[in-house]
Amino acid sequence: MTDSISEGKKRGSRRSGRRPRVIRWITILVIVIAVIAAVKPVYHWLKTWRADQLAAAGERLIQQGKINDAARKYSAALQLDPLDYKALSGGARLATRGGRAEALDLWEAVMRSPQVTDLDRRDYAAFLLLQGRITAGEKMVDELLKRNPDEPTLDLASRYAQKSGDNVKAVQFARIAAKREPTTDQSQFRLAELLSLSPDAPARAEARSILWKLAARSGDYKKASIESLANSTELNPEEQQRAVDLLTSLPPDVTDVLYAADLRLRLHPEQAEQIYDEITSKWGQGDATSIVAVARWLNLHLQAQRALALVTLESALHDDRLMLARLDALAILGNWAEVENLLSRPDVSFDPVVIECFKARSAQGRNAPLDAQVLWDRAIGLAASDPLKLRFIAGFAEKSTAPDAAEKALQQLARFPEHASYAYSSLQSIAIRAGDTRAQRMAAEKMVMLRGEDPNAQGQFIYLNLLTGNDVPGNLAKAKQLVAKYPDRLAFRIAAALGHLRKQEATPALTQFVGPKGAPEIQWSRTEPAWQAVYAAVLQANDKLEEAKQIASGIQAAQLRPEERELIAPILNGGN
Repeated sequence: MTDSISEGKKRGSRRSGRRPRVIRWITILVIVIAVIAAVKPVYHWLKTWRADQLAAAGERLIQQGKINDAARKYSAALQLDPLDYKALSGGARLATRGGRAEALDLWEAVMRSPQVTDLDRRDYAAFLLLQGRITAGEKMVDELLKRNPDEPTLDLASRYAQKSGDNVKAVQFARIAAKREPTTDQSQFRLAELLSLSPDAPARAEARSILWKLAARSGDYKKASIESLANSTELNPEEQQRAVDLLTSLPPDVTDVLYAADLRLRLHPEQAEQIYDEITSKWGQGDATSIVAVARWLNLHLQAQRALALVTLESALHDDRLMLARLDALAILGNWAEVENLLSRPDVSFDPVVIECFKARSAQGRNAPLDAQVLWDRAIGLAASDPLKLRFIAGFAEKSTAPDAAEKALQQLARFPEHASYAYSSLQSIAIRAGDTRAQRMAAEKMVMLRGEDPNAQGQFIYLNLLTGNDVPGNLAKAKQLVAKYPDRLAFRIAAALGHLRKQEATPALTQFVGPKGAPEIQWSRTEPAWQAVYAAVLQANDKLEEAKQIASGIQAAQLRPEERELIAPILNGGN
């Protein structure tokens, strides 16, 4: 019995001894589980903290001008935390600055971040503008305009309006921005830029008035304002002399000296020889950059002999820019034998593409078109994989009055996605100068394929389709959709009016010229000649013959496409 009691006490003692140990183990287990549960968020927090640190380091490196190092910091930050706001926003701005393809993805990630700011939205809209994604950008700008917009937002809205072809609205936004920040030279200069493009003489006069004020005070836009005034063709002699004095007051710079020389030539054409000699003697002895600028200026003024004297053969052999200036001078003089002699020298280090272009230009000068065509084709073949060289060929061919070669180079250039928009826009310009509406339409179609969101591209393509009678019902419907969306855009109403005219619907065509409520009266003498032609044809279709004659008589037929001349031909021929 006693043994049983003793054994029971021992078992009780063992159980009571195990209980604290169990409790300790349970406590340890709970702590371990808690630690394990905490590790993941702590680790995530540490990653986020480190990503923020790397992004902040990237910002500091950008301020120091160390762009590549900053890019590596942002990349490392995003590897740690792909959603880190600072790394996304900083990386998006850096990628935009460098023209990197990943900029769009980064910006879209920033827009999805809960930390996105209006500054991000504005910078994203500016990026979309650069990319030609007008519709998406306009929506964002419209939202920003509803929230007491600052001067940069108004400036961006102005640029969107200008890109869409609505110069009236562009000026309105720029004017609001200038009034909002009357002491900010940037907004004043932007307004002057837009006004100077206006077909309205009073608007251009206002632009010059703003520029004179900016030119008279110290500021970041003083030099740019003086140079803009110097390039104006509407200065009277007194203003030209005033611009010369302002240019002379700037720190010596060959560009401004040449601007002043141009004005002096306009003021005193009888002193031309003296001015050429003065510029050559004073600036023709400087560094290569100054000599190149002076030589090009002399060539533009057809002073090729002076350019040749300035750019010696010995100096040209050591600097490609000088060699180009010397070759241009020889071409102006028609000295094709010397051009070919230079190009065939073994010590001429030009890129083969440049050599073939000059040889083609020489062949044209010698009236050997077949040789020229072979040489242009050879240059394009050599540059086939290099878009920058193709752009050079296109520009050089246009300058050399070889539009067919320029067109071939641009067609090749269009195969590069990042250069396609430029290529098709340039093709349109060539077709316009050649009066080839069909080629214009084809280029416009490509532009729509590239920039389908751009209403300006859409409107141009629709107009050209209606002008050439291509799918009139379908294109009229598209024109009316644009009018409904942008009722204050005269370009779209012109297209819709032309569509109705093609369908012989005179009254609906005329109603297109009744703008939205509050819209200013159309000043037809200040609009494009093509629009005037359509309006005159619509007036005639509505038996308003005298008004039609008044409009048509003021149009310069040389500025119209063949199909537009056909629209007003019956009016000019007495309505027959």
